[in-house]
Amino acid sequence: MKILSFEDVYKKEKNYFGMEPHKLTINIIKYKKTGNVLDLGCGEGRDAIFLAKKGFKVTAIDFSTTGIKNLLEKAKREKVKIITKIEDIKKFSFNKKYDAIISFSVLQFLKRNEVFNIIKKMKKNTKIRGLNIITAFNEKNPNKNFPFLFREGELKDMYKNWETIQYNERVTPIEKHGKFGKPHRHSISSIIARKIK
Repeated sequence: MKILSFEDVYKKEKNYFGMEPHKLTINIIKYKKTGNVLDLGCGEGRDAIFLAKKGFKVTAIDFSTTGIKNLLEKAKREKVKIITKIEDIKKFSFNKKYDAIISFSVLQFLKRNEVFNIIKKMKKNTKIRGLNIITAFNEKNPNKNFPFLFREGELKDMYKNWETIQYNERVTPIEKHGKFGKPHRHSISSIIARKIK
């Protein structure tokens, strides 16, 4: 199965993943009321915009020029400010520490060593009591055609020196993205972890 080019997808159809934030993004406000958030692989910005509307200072990174363009158009309509960068997240230079760093359904597109390197940087550049929230496909995913899939328990083990607030490995209900997407399922590993030292 061919992996989508999201630049092409966002050019054909805006709001490909909808406008509702990820359920785990909503969880941030249970633990943080203000602060700086970094969204790695933000797409068209559904999570970044939600957090900005809640008063967070958001930096959103994505490789897709069109995705960032669509995000900025939405941010203007919603009258929120978001710092954006069109950049490969593998090359992103962390220059400060964040209260929360999120990355949703991005890491499966990278190589194993790149995933480990990015998570290492995420952990290093998170403030004490700050959060990392990650979802990515795992080895039970029906479509195996990805450079990286988390092994059982692997994501949780990467955060063994943090407080695990929530960890889950699950198969999603049947879902469909955009007008022309096909019904499918994913098997996903997800974590909300808090830095304790």
